[in-house]
Amino acid sequence: MTDNRLLKLVSLLAAILLAYSVTSDRNSSVLSMSVPLEIKNPPEDRVLVRPQRRVVHVTLRGPSFLVGPIASSPPPMKVMLPDKIDDRIQVTLKASDLQVPSMIEVLSVEPSQMEFVFEPLERREFKVEVPRVGQLAKHLTLSRMDFEPKVVTLRGPRSELKQVKVVESEPLALEDITESQTLALALRNPGAMTILGVKNVNVRVAINEIPDQMVFAKRPVELRTVPAATGVVIDPTEVAVTVEGPPDAISRIKGDEVFPFIRVRELPPVEGAEIEVRVELPNQCGDCKVVDLEPDSVMVYRDRITKRGPSQPTEKKRK
Repeated sequence: MTDNRLLKLVSLLAAILLAYSVTSDRNSSVLSMSVPLEIKNPPEDRVLVRPQRRVVHVTLRGPSFLVGPIASSPPPMKVMLPDKIDDRIQVTLKASDLQVPSMIEVLSVEPSQMEFVFEPLERREFKVEVPRVGQLAKHLTLSRMDFEPKVVTLRGPRSELKQVKVVESEPLALEDITESQTLALALRNPGAMTILGVKNVNVRVAINEIPDQMVFAKRPVELRTVPAATGVVIDPTEVAVTVEGPPDAISRIKGDEVFPFIRVRELPPVEGAEIEVRVELPNQCGDCKVVDLEPDSVMVYRDRITKRGPSQPTEKKRK
C-alpha cells in the first residue's frame, strides 16, 4: 500500500513538472500570421464579391509544440452570417471564430470588422469561340472545323457577367495537327467568381493534303483493238498527261506506269474519226486523278495517216 502511494505521488509530481515546462514562458511562442476567411452559411441566391482578398491577420500565443504546426497549416476563420442579410453587411470578427487548441490564446484579430458585399447570382448563355494559332504544314489544308457545344451557360455575379461577350476555349494549335481528329479543349473561365456549365469543348478538324501535280510528257498512246478493227493507225501517237494527287503518291509514280490508250472496236466509218483518250494509273495511287490531257483525243484512220492541218481543224474537248 505504501509503495502504491509513493508511486502515485511521483507520477503527480512528474505531471506537474511537465505541465510547468510546457506552459512556462521559456516554451511559449508568439506567432503572427494570415489565415483564410470562410463563411459558414453563404446565401444561396447571392455571391460574395467584396472583399476579394479574404484573409485576416491574427496573433497567437501558446506552447511551441502547438504553435509550430498551426504556422505550417493555418486554420480558417469561420464566420456565421445572420439568417437575413442585405447586399451589404458589417461583420465583427471574433477570436472565437478561429478554431485553435484551448491552450493557444488569440491575442489579436485584424481587422476586427469587415464589410461583406453580395450580388445576386445570375445565369446567362454565351457563344463559344475557338481561337486558332500557328499554321498547318505547307502540304496540309484545313477543310473543315466544327465544335460542340456552341453555347455555354455561365453562373455568376451580375457585375462579372456584364463584362462577358463570348467564352473562349484554349487556342487550337494548328502546327500540332497532322491529321483529321477530335480534340477536347478547356474553356477559359471569364471571371474569378463565375462558374462554367461545362469545362471543355470538343473540336473536330478535317485535314486534307494539298494535291500535287506532275506532267508526264510524250506518253505513247496504246491502241487497243479487236480483230475486226485491225489495221488502223492513230494521229498523234503521243500525249501529255497531267496527274494530280497526294504529294507522296505523286512523287512515286514513274512515267512508264502512266498508260494513255484508246479502244477501237470497229473500223472508223470515216477517215479521221476522233476517239477520246483514256488513262490508266498505277494501283498504288488510288487517290490520284488525271486533270489534263494534251491532246485529249486522237484521230483514227483505216490505212493511212492524214496529218492535222489548217484545212482539218480539230476542236479540243474539255472535261
